[in-house]
Amino acid sequence: MDTLDERLAHQLHDMVDGEPDSVPPVGALLDRGRRARRRRTTTMVSATCALLALGIGTAATVATLPGTDRPAGTTAQEAPQPAPVSPELKLVAAVTASENISYGMRLSYVGGLTYEGAFDPRTRTGYVRAPQDDSVMTELLINGTRYEGGERPQGKPPADKRGPGETYGRYGQYPGTYDRLSLYDDGSGVLGAAAPDPAGLFRALKGANATISENPDGTLHFEYGTQSKDGSTSTVGDITIDTDGRIAKVVLNSTWQSTLKGRLDTGTSVATLELYDYGVEVTVKRPTDVVMVKE
Repeated sequence: MDTLDERLAHQLHDMVDGEPDSVPPVGALLDRGRRARRRRTTTMVSATCALLALGIGTAATVATLPGTDRPAGTTAQEAPQPAPVSPELKLVAAVTASENISYGMRLSYVGGLTYEGAFDPRTRTGYVRAPQDDSVMTELLINGTRYEGGERPQGKPPADKRGPGETYGRYGQYPGTYDRLSLYDDGSGVLGAAAPDPAGLFRALKGANATISENPDGTLHFEYGTQSKDGSTSTVGDITIDTDGRIAKVVLNSTWQSTLKGRLDTGTSVATLELYDYGVEVTVKRPTDVVMVKE
């Protein structure tokens, strides 16, 4: 199993525009070092003595300088400060720490649905529920097998939706196997990638040529745009990292315009994805009322 450092190294290689892993020319470097050592052998002793003499002389000179304010034990050269970590590397570290581990999730759209559930990418098992006024849309994933159905609504259905309707508790079982939940996938590449496995967030942002920066409060900020023959979308977002160094929240604000219907339509969308309870045990029971879905 890869260690965190190994997975982080692989993610860092991904940032170099797809360049294949490279290996330093270790043999050539060692050979060059051996030749240099042989050339230095004849002068090593004299050079060492000269350095010692220089050090003694310098120490005596410093000791006799008047008016020095330097505290005892300090050196003339301060210890080097660590280089600042770029926002891209902070994001790589966060998504690497968040991958291949179970979690709870909540995805909410302003003026739209809210999805809640949990998922374990290692066992391909999880669930997600989206309450509506006439039912609770539910998706179950059990070892890669997908079930979708509707449960009884939390409150009393509105008058125009009362009646036979759907059969609550009945689920359709889909053929094949899956590695992610699907009910919350609205076509957003970034959120769709981050929810099944937070490590997909970096790949999605890189694929969108997003620019990544850091906000004054330490959260990460990203911006990207997409263009199609029928319109365009401009997206900005922020990423919050929890105290364990994992992805905790992703907020997206999108502004779009479309000419698909022969006129200019515009709009905005605000979505918030929260990831929490990393390492939670995710167990899902197979529904009893199941019908096979033909695709």
